[in-house]
Amino acid sequence: MNRRGVAFKLFAITALFFFLFYAVVLIGQLFFFDKFYQYQKTAALEKKLQAFGQKYAQGRWDDDRISREMALFISQNKAQLAILNPEGKIKYDNSFRVVIQDDSGRTVRISLSFLINSGLKELLQANLSIGDRIEVLGVYDNPDTKDFFFPGVIQKAGAKEIGSITSSGIAEPMERLGGVITDALLPHPNQWNLRQGLLFLALDEWFPLSPAKEAELQSGKRITEEWTETISGTRGLVSIQPVVAGGKVSELVFVVASLQQISEAYDALRLFYLYLAVGGIALIVLLSLLFSKLVTKPLLSLNKIALRMAKLDFSVKSQVKGSDEIGSLSDSLNSLSETLDNTLRELYEANERLKTDMEHKLRMEQMQKEFISNASHELKTPLSIVRGFVEGVKDDVSEGKRERYLEVILDETEKMENLVKDMLELTKLESQKTKPKKLRYSLSEQMEDIADKLSHHLSEKELQVVTVTSDEQPVHADPVKIEQVLFNLLMNAIRHASAGTEITVRIEKDGERIRLSIENEGEKLPEDQLDRVWERFYRVERSRNRKTGGTGLGLAIVKYILDMHDSRYGVMNTERGVCFYFDLEL
Repeated sequence: MNRRGVAFKLFAITALFFFLFYAVVLIGQLFFFDKFYQYQKTAALEKKLQAFGQKYAQGRWDDDRISREMALFISQNKAQLAILNPEGKIKYDNSFRVVIQDDSGRTVRISLSFLINSGLKELLQANLSIGDRIEVLGVYDNPDTKDFFFPGVIQKAGAKEIGSITSSGIAEPMERLGGVITDALLPHPNQWNLRQGLLFLALDEWFPLSPAKEAELQSGKRITEEWTETISGTRGLVSIQPVVAGGKVSELVFVVASLQQISEAYDALRLFYLYLAVGGIALIVLLSLLFSKLVTKPLLSLNKIALRMAKLDFSVKSQVKGSDEIGSLSDSLNSLSETLDNTLRELYEANERLKTDMEHKLRMEQMQKEFISNASHELKTPLSIVRGFVEGVKDDVSEGKRERYLEVILDETEKMENLVKDMLELTKLESQKTKPKKLRYSLSEQMEDIADKLSHHLSEKELQVVTVTSDEQPVHADPVKIEQVLFNLLMNAIRHASAGTEITVRIEKDGERIRLSIENEGEKLPEDQLDRVWERFYRVERSRNRKTGGTGLGLAIVKYILDMHDSRYGVMNTERGVCFYFDLEL
């Protein structure tokens, strides 16, 4: 493990944190838990005792209610409770008792205090319940009233004898009493504290109270002190809550809670935590290592992908999945990779377009130079001719020559006008400001109209136009622009066709488009110059002979118009001569 790596650092920090946390827990358990537990138990017992005393003082409970409230307090707090008079004599001790009706019909309450200490198991096994007949041996609390009985032995028919005379500690002459149980309040085995004897030992030791304690209770203050039983050394907690009635203390609520259980358990816990420390340290190291690997493994994987991204390699995607922060980081990294990849691709495409635009710009500048040169050349000749003939007219040539001179001047002026028109049209098309206005119409009908308009040129060379159609359908195109295309192509065919031949026009369906071709009989074009016929001012004749007519811009205009229509077009040599073709969408 690399000491400078995030895995080692995370492992070290996690392990140190767990060690410190575990050390704090151990120190707290070994040195402070006993005091903390005693403090918490004391505070809780005082709070509940105060509440019990207030309810008792305000409730005016009958004996049955007192018994049940005392039983609830004992069960919930695992403490022993007695209600005393100010001199310390018991008025109510633990509330667990049975009530019988003797043979004479008298109701007697039978306390279970002594039996719970010496015979709890037998008492629970006897399962005393209302309606059972029992025989008891013991003494009355008050021989005059004979309403409360302290038994040493209880016998239920068919059950084991509960308690014994020797263990009861009763020294007075005992009486025997029998009757049927009419009410019973018995302890639950999980709720009864076996140290019930502490209550009586504490009462013997604390009463009579010292003058200081008696004065404190008379002032309405509660007394809570830790107490150790002198015979067995049992640790306990004693709390006395005064019950004030009419401005004076009428009764005392005396509570004893044992602290011995926590002391005994605490001694065992010390040894247990020593053993636990060894296993805890090993577990901490293992968990820290596992935790650091669990976190750092996906981070290292993401780091490798980030390094490849730094080298502009976006082909690898992160496979780390999850709904936590690392999973979110993985998704963000994949999104970033995809975005950067798309951005770089767009930049590359934009760069390619820029290069293409620059090349196009250079070509356009070159074409403009050539255009100016060619236009100058094309205009120079007719201007020279016009100049010469104008000078002849000015010098008063003969009347017969004057008419001829004027015809030549008019003819050359017309050629220059056509050249300027074509130049303006070509400039407009190159600016791409003109958009086609497409309609649906018949291409063959348009071709017949153009052939009719050029009938004079056809008759001069004794040419015929033959139109062949096959499955023709209306095309979707700009009729004005396509008329210009057909006019230029047919005029080009007339110029280069051999006299007395046919010009064949074919219109046929080609998939989802209509294909039109114009073929003339005559001299073929050189194969290496077929692609150059669309250039401005291009002529097959190297001398740029103008006798064949035309401005040299017609096919360039055709090219731009067909490009506007996304048409597929071209020129090829055939057995008869030359064929120009293009297609249009339906």
